[in-house]
Amino acid sequence: MNKINLDIPIACTLSDAALARRREDTIASLFQQAEARQELEDGYAFRFPGTDAQADHLLDFIKFERRCCAFFTLDLSFEPNQGHIWLSLRGGDGVKAFIQAELAIG
Repeated sequence: MNKINLDIPIACTLSDAALARRREDTIASLFQQAEARQELEDGYAFRFPGTDAQADHLLDFIKFERRCCAFFTLDLSFEPNQGHIWLSLRGGDGVKAFIQAELAIG
């Protein structure tokens, strides 16, 4: 696994209005579908149903996030036999707190 670049600032390139729309339209609805959450040392992993449609949604999420939030390390892991899909959001210092704030994880 590649070393995480800790020098990238934790900042989203979206405007405040665009980020608010993204939270409402995509992020909230996507993460409501998560069946489980696992805390990691440097972020969180979320378990989703293993459907093709869910895989498509998660890949679209990752492709977008790579452009606007370059500080994330994003991973998709597929369990065998069409099992669950895990999305990991990880990064350097402050990323875990950012995820907690954005997804209202307490």
